[in-house]
Amino acid sequence: MKFRTLVRSRFAAALLALTGTLASAPSWAQEVLLAVDTRLNRVMTLNPFSGAVLNANFIVDSGPTGLFDLQTPRVAIQVNNEIWLADQGPNVNAIFRFDHAGGFIGRIGGNTPGGGLSNIRGMRFIDGVVYAVNAGTDNGAPGPSIVRISPQGNILGSFSTLASGSAVGASPWDVVSFGGQLLVSDGTSRALQRYNLDGSYAGALTGAFNNIPQQMQVRANGNVLAAANGSQPLASFGLYEFTGTGSLVTSWTGTPSLGVRGVYELGNGQYLISEAGGGSATRGLGTIDPTGPANTSNFSLILGQVNGGWISPAILSPIPEPGTWLLMGAGLALLAARRAAQSRAS
Repeated sequence: MKFRTLVRSRFAAALLALTGTLASAPSWAQEVLLAVDTRLNRVMTLNPFSGAVLNANFIVDSGPTGLFDLQTPRVAIQVNNEIWLADQGPNVNAIFRFDHAGGFIGRIGGNTPGGGLSNIRGMRFIDGVVYAVNAGTDNGAPGPSIVRISPQGNILGSFSTLASGSAVGASPWDVVSFGGQLLVSDGTSRALQRYNLDGSYAGALTGAFNNIPQQMQVRANGNVLAAANGSQPLASFGLYEFTGTGSLVTSWTGTPSLGVRGVYELGNGQYLISEAGGGSATRGLGTIDPTGPANTSNFSLILGQVNGGWISPAILSPIPEPGTWLLMGAGLALLAARRAAQSRAS
């Protein structure tokens, strides 16, 4: 009886301590936007309602002597309990994997024989599969294509985006789920192109809109936002909105010598854009008011000197501290001891 009482007492005390520790540990999950900055080779977290910067250095380059050396990071997305960051740079050609605290886990691809990825651009996690836009042929990569990757990091295959005698799909930039198909922004045709899930070409959604479309977002009403960047004429740089059937709703252009690369609709109704701002203190990451003038005069700066990449939603969950895991283990051990004592006493 004394042994049983002692075990119960110790179990209760340990359980109380464990409960107190877990109660004080963070139990929330934080909704954020992941915004890539290729000027400082970093991933920032932003407020998904206002676009305000939460953490300017969520993931930062570890340099040539570190675990990962960023050159041209293009997009960061959430893949289950990981963050994947694609780097387009020719000396990298890899997707880096991180935990929810920004800790490095490993990489996919890279400049190794059979690495399978080259000139990576947009990337999405759709129905349990990562779809990565590939544009090069280094490392045995398939050229202009969409590469499918499992959440475990295994390349599952790819399909070519080339169509209409290579007049379409020779320069894909982004891919997004769209009405049971895949929508790909294409710099060759300067339009948004549709593909079936088996990779077969399904035709253009839009006509050419004079520039290189990059990141897209499908709005709740079915309209498509498309960032435009990269070539002449400069006056066509900006943001475009199309209906779900491809008709132009509005365009916000006239960005002074800066192209728009990333776009996301904020919770407050504003359109968050990331520009190729480079060293400009007045351009970079900011918002466009969709109810304002049909140009970029209504641009409101959030953070200047940003060389923008893609903007993607994520839900970051806290990672328990090692001490929490130890206490949980101690509680389970005491529970086992209690059950053993009860068994001996019966």
